[in-house]
Amino acid sequence: MSWIRYWLFTGLIFLFFQVVIGGITRLTGSGLSITKWDIVTGTIPPLSDTAWVHEFELYKQTPQYHKINKGMTIEAFKWIYFWEYLHRLWARTMGFVFLIPFIIFYAKRWISPHLLRRLGVVVALAMLAATFGWIMVASGLVDRPWVNAYKLSFHLCIAFSVYTALLWTYLEYRNDAVVAMMGIADKLSFAVLVVLWVQLFLGGIMSGMKAGLFYPTWPDMNGAFIPHIVFHNNIFSVEEWVHYDRTGLAPAVVQVLHRFTAYMLFLLGLALFYKRVFRAGSYAVGLAAKWFFGMLIIQVLLGIITVIMCKGQIPVLWGVLHQAGAVILLTVTLVLRFQIKRSPI
Repeated sequence: MSWIRYWLFTGLIFLFFQVVIGGITRLTGSGLSITKWDIVTGTIPPLSDTAWVHEFELYKQTPQYHKINKGMTIEAFKWIYFWEYLHRLWARTMGFVFLIPFIIFYAKRWISPHLLRRLGVVVALAMLAATFGWIMVASGLVDRPWVNAYKLSFHLCIAFSVYTALLWTYLEYRNDAVVAMMGIADKLSFAVLVVLWVQLFLGGIMSGMKAGLFYPTWPDMNGAFIPHIVFHNNIFSVEEWVHYDRTGLAPAVVQVLHRFTAYMLFLLGLALFYKRVFRAGSYAVGLAAKWFFGMLIIQVLLGIITVIMCKGQIPVLWGVLHQAGAVILLTVTLVLRFQIKRSPI
């Protein structure tokens, strides 16, 4: 049914912008502006001066206000509140956009058992993402003025998992084919996908630690290929990784890993591109490989620009473009994997 295809595609668009809005929320320091998680009443924003003052007073009790934004005006507070509110409102709207058509399609018996199982996975992951989102926010309301970097990365990766599950469901429905998401099938494309997921996780941690601020240069890292601090004996100290914002060791290691994983991903991507375009593969596989490698180049460039622009503060525009690029790169990688698994050579 065309309506189901349009519905699934609309869900992908909503998820894409949810990740982008989440990136803006994080980069503008807006994520801790709403200190409560009210599923129903939280849908309505403050509508009076009294309500705004109440919300502002709640924010003034957070570590972020006292350690970073002390003296902030209520007008400035409204700006950061807007992004976190939009992020939550978009998620709620996405839920209704998904639920209402689902009820209609299910009542009309348009949803097959296979599609129902696939959608069940999507819903389960979405609920996990929402729950972990609040766990992440709560981590920044106690001691630190920012959310925990590891929890942020897990939340981001769960969001990517929701997108992955829905995209694969859409591809199956659109192509009228049942293709197993799991399994190796093609070793090279599988390796690319695994390394990409590692890179997404490292990118989330790097963002949470604001590691880009420590070494805003490329291809070197403040004059060294690998910073000397990375070789410090404390690299295996649990304390260093738990309290990563004390010495700068953890952010340095994470940025080194993020850079070298990017180099590995690029080389694997180049090999996959060569194999699928010049040596073997159907037209659909070759076309998907070209889109994949083109987006891989763009994402590498966005990463480099984002790092070198991190002088004093994280560049919101470039950071958001880099995060959006990650979603698009994941998309074309999954499309390529889907085409390969449909017609393996």
